[in-house]
Amino acid sequence: MEIIHLKDTNLQYWQNKSRANVVALGFFDGVHTGHQHVIETAKAAADAQHVSLDVMSFFPHPKTVLSDGRTVVQYLMTLDEKAKVLEALGVDRFYIVDFTKAFAALPPEAYIEEYLYQFGTVHAVAGYDFTYGAKGAGTIGTLYDTSGGRITATEIGKVACHGEKVSSTLIREMILAGRMQKVETLMGRPFTTHTRISNGHFQHRPACILPASGYYDVMLESRCHKRHCTLYVDNEGNHIGFTDQTLLKHFNNRHIKITWCKQTASFAARQYATV
Repeated sequence: MEIIHLKDTNLQYWQNKSRANVVALGFFDGVHTGHQHVIETAKAAADAQHVSLDVMSFFPHPKTVLSDGRTVVQYLMTLDEKAKVLEALGVDRFYIVDFTKAFAALPPEAYIEEYLYQFGTVHAVAGYDFTYGAKGAGTIGTLYDTSGGRITATEIGKVACHGEKVSSTLIREMILAGRMQKVETLMGRPFTTHTRISNGHFQHRPACILPASGYYDVMLESRCHKRHCTLYVDNEGNHIGFTDQTLLKHFNNRHIKITWCKQTASFAARQYATV
C-alpha cells in the first residue's frame, strides 16, 4: 500500500500520478466497525470495476485546526497504526490530506474537482454523516449532482451496536470509562497502543488516548517477548506502570505493543483494597 501525504505544494504532482479508483472518504480514527463497512463496500465496488481501492483521509483533526488549537483531540491510533489496519483491509493507496483552514474553505465543487475527479475517482463511498467543502456544505448524498454526474457515490447508513451508533466519539468515551471489552466490540478488535519503555519508564504519546485510571489485564509484545500481565494507569491518566517490576527486564529500552484486554479494578478501588 502506498501512503501519500497531500499538500498544496504536491497536489498537481499526485493528480498526474493518479489512476482510476474507488475512494473511501473519512477521518477513520480507530478504523472501527462502521469505518470497516465503508471500506469493505468501497473494496467491493473497486473489485467490480477493476480499479484501485483508495482511502482519502486528512490530518490533523478538523476540530483542532478550526479552533486554532483550542480543541485538543486525543486520537485512537497514530497514522502509522491506521495505515497498517487499512493495508490489511486491502487498500491500495492511502491519501492523507494536510487539513488546513484553506482546505476547509474550499467550495464543495472545488473539493470534488481537485481531490476526487483530478485523482481519477469514478466512485466514492462514505458514511451518511461525512461532509466536505466550506462549512460542511457537501455530503455523500449530494456528491453525484455536485460532480455533474461524473462521480457516482454510495452512502453508508448508521452502523449500530446494541442500538448505539458506532463512532470514534463513543469509543473514546468507553476507553475513558475503562470498558475495554465494549471497545473491542465497537472496534472489531482489541484496543492497542504502541509505546517505548526507556530507562524503566513508559514513553506514551500524549496525542493518543489512554484508558481510565485503574488496573488492566494486558498483553505486552516486543520483538523478542510476549507476556500477559497487569499494568496500571495513574490517577492523572497519563502514566503507565508495571505492578510486577520483575517484568521490566524483558521490555526495558524496547518498543512495545500493549493490547488492553480488561479493566480489573479502578484505581480508587484498588487503593482502598490495599489499605
